[in-house]
Amino acid sequence: MESDGEHSPPHACGAGHRASHSLPTSAGGSVCVSCAAALLSSASAPSHHVSHVLASLSLALADPAFLAPLRAAHPRLLAVPLVEALAGAAARRDAALATQASDLAADLASAVGPPAASELVARLAHVLSSGSLVKHFHMLHCLGFLLNSIKGASAYIGDAVSLFLNLVNNLRLPSDEIRGEILFMLYKLSLLNATPWDNICDNDNVDLSAVGKSLLQLSLEVLLKTQNDAVRLNCIALLLALAKKEAFDILLLGDLSLIKSVEEEESTQTDDVPPNASIIVLFADAVKGSLLSTNLEVQTGTLDLIFHFLSSDANICVVLQTLVDENVADYVFEVLRLSGNNDPLVISSIQVLSLLATSEEMFKEKLAIGFSTLLPVLHYVTEIPFHPVQSQVLRLVWICIANCSGILSLSQEEQIACTLTLILRRNDSGELGMCSETFALVCSILIEIMRSPSAHDIQKLPSLIEEASKHAISSTLPHAYDSAFLVPHSLRLLKEALIFCLEGNTDKISVKKDLEDSVIEICGTYLLHWLETAVVDGNDDETLGEILQIFHIILSSTCHNKQLKFAEMLASSSWFSLSFGFMGLFPTDHVKSVVYLITSSIVDKILGCKYGETIRDAYVYLPSDPTELVYLLGQCSSEDFNLASCQCAILVILYACSFYNERLVADSQLLSSVEQYILLNGGKFPYEIAGSVMLTLLVHLYAFVRGISFGCTIQHSPEAERTLFHVMACKEWDLLFIRVHPIALKWLFQKVELLEPLSFQMLNFCRTFCEDRTVVLLNSSQLVDIKMVAELVFSGETSLSSLLVSLLNQIIKDGTEDEVFSVVNVIAEILVISPCSSSHFTSSGVIDAVGSIYCSPYSSRIKTVCSLLIFNILYSASAMTVYWEDEWLALTMKPLNFSMLLCASRSYRIVLD
Repeated sequence: MESDGEHSPPHACGAGHRASHSLPTSAGGSVCVSCAAALLSSASAPSHHVSHVLASLSLALADPAFLAPLRAAHPRLLAVPLVEALAGAAARRDAALATQASDLAADLASAVGPPAASELVARLAHVLSSGSLVKHFHMLHCLGFLLNSIKGASAYIGDAVSLFLNLVNNLRLPSDEIRGEILFMLYKLSLLNATPWDNICDNDNVDLSAVGKSLLQLSLEVLLKTQNDAVRLNCIALLLALAKKEAFDILLLGDLSLIKSVEEEESTQTDDVPPNASIIVLFADAVKGSLLSTNLEVQTGTLDLIFHFLSSDANICVVLQTLVDENVADYVFEVLRLSGNNDPLVISSIQVLSLLATSEEMFKEKLAIGFSTLLPVLHYVTEIPFHPVQSQVLRLVWICIANCSGILSLSQEEQIACTLTLILRRNDSGELGMCSETFALVCSILIEIMRSPSAHDIQKLPSLIEEASKHAISSTLPHAYDSAFLVPHSLRLLKEALIFCLEGNTDKISVKKDLEDSVIEICGTYLLHWLETAVVDGNDDETLGEILQIFHIILSSTCHNKQLKFAEMLASSSWFSLSFGFMGLFPTDHVKSVVYLITSSIVDKILGCKYGETIRDAYVYLPSDPTELVYLLGQCSSEDFNLASCQCAILVILYACSFYNERLVADSQLLSSVEQYILLNGGKFPYEIAGSVMLTLLVHLYAFVRGISFGCTIQHSPEAERTLFHVMACKEWDLLFIRVHPIALKWLFQKVELLEPLSFQMLNFCRTFCEDRTVVLLNSSQLVDIKMVAELVFSGETSLSSLLVSLLNQIIKDGTEDEVFSVVNVIAEILVISPCSSSHFTSSGVIDAVGSIYCSPYSSRIKTVCSLLIFNILYSASAMTVYWEDEWLALTMKPLNFSMLLCASRSYRIVLD
């Protein structure tokens, strides 16, 4: 550097270089760049001289007066000398000088721009493209810096492939520092698309598989051996970049010998083969140290590397097997345990564990050991709406519970159930959204918990499941269009909750009563409403099937009272019309069978006596259209058992509809079909079918249809009526064997032609009443009791009072004392219930009948009942009834004495009470 005053013009330096090479400085001096270049390029120049020049140039580059002419006239002049200075410093092993030269090169590229930068990159790359790099740490660092800081720097590299290959080869050097710089260089080249895999067409002579194998193996060896986190970061960054280019996919797919199982490889190893020769085993060993690093960036990068390695198109089963066998999962669980819910670490760890979990058989043991680590993570991710790995954490929990339920403690199962219930609650309220997969997994986990052997011992589980199932259903079923994927999952949760209620011993079932009631309530609100809209909206048959399965469980497995109540609710909600709507909307055998199964269960409860069995026996042949159903009824079946079975089932269905004011077809069409059945079949039923059952159904249905058409313009067939009445008189049937519709009963007792068969039926009623005082149909919701008979007598619209008096007269002559007692007892009870009915009995001649009893040698119990009967008639009868005073006086005096004595010793119910 020279100083000739502030305003002296440039002139040649003492070495004779051109004046234009002497660049001014703001201090008034000048710097001859040719002299500087010559000194930097001289291998024999003393180090302190070179250091002085480097320091001077560093100061000058910061001087605008020097920098401007350098950019304009000599942008490339110092680039090559600087590279040579770097090489000289490396040869001298002068780290300080090399650092100076490297720093100046970086400053020059930054200050001068592309001309200097391109020359520096090209020259440095050329030097580093061949030979050992053991002395070129600073040159590597310098080129790495330039590649990192200059846009498009890779374009200045003359032979990128040679550079890349030499860098890979020098990874064998033992120095951590050099390997770290090499790895960084390789990483930058990968990012800049300057690798052999980025220009395959121009690299015909390069064996990519061999390069990949060498690079992967050497990089992993570096990662395995180093304790330097900076080196680890560079290595991980490189491997990640190449993994994204699928460089290792080509390797693994192209050389299957590298993907042998650990057992096979160990069995073939010799002393000449080093341990961990398998790249996959080497990979597993290499990542362990990085996973245990205290540097979060290293840990996260390592996890991401494992994730991409497992996401390759290679033989994933073998990779999974090896990583699991090499205990990589244990290290990942340890990272997760110590993560402190650091979100990047949690995300990366769970992503890796999820991939390992795709091999359930191999991974489940590791998952069982590390499961306790997942619980706080589960709580963490469920607190955050749409957390990236929320569903993956849930899937891991589900895998563990499904495969290793025995390892969970009761408190852990309860904790999980509590967390998942909270998720569903917040989702239902709109506070916390969740993706479809998360919802499905939440339901699946709760189902697995309920299925676990210890579920019945978890005290809070029933209440948690009760709340969870409510929220699951209410958040999906009312919005079935928007939640089509979710509805089946919420229904399966509800079904399992119901099954859970019904399992276990009596004590455990009683504890779950509230849950059972809740499930049934949900069925009566959300599920039934969905069924009512399904016929209109055409929702999916899968949802229909799930709902019907739940209904069937309630109707078949809950206690009798709940079955009865639920059946009544369904039947009262137009079930029979809905059921044919389902079969029309979803014309599949599965839907048909399930619908008829539910219908048969309902019939069992509302009609009693297992009438539903007739539907279960014939559903295969039953049509799905009500019009076809009625048509089938009007066919001759005396020689066709299958048709007769169908007709029996049809009679049951049509009669069951009558109790809920449902009309599957018009009344006229129904009457016509029933009459046609009567005319074609009469009382001829196949021997396989109980004739009394068929006839009883036929009588009740015909009586109901005639009863509702009374006073209407619907025409009936007198011939069909006569035929049925004849069959009723000749064949066995039972008025009390089935639930009786009041309209049908009223119509029957209005028919004088049926006096004889109905007398027999009423005698049976009287016998049964005296045995139990209430006739209850087994498994039926309808009580056929004395009140129904009393109401018919009181109405005065039937001949029932005359029938009972006539029956009494007949059995006084021909019957037994027990039969007489039963009939008198029924008449007396009717008067207790309906005192105003006394006029109907007196007008029918009951006084004469009772009087004849006193003239016969009957026991005191009959005469006592007769006495009470007389007193009740006298108490409630009108004045005209007792007009014939002498007749009544003679009748009442006979029983008065012993009746009063009995009343004093025993208590009887009489109106005078």
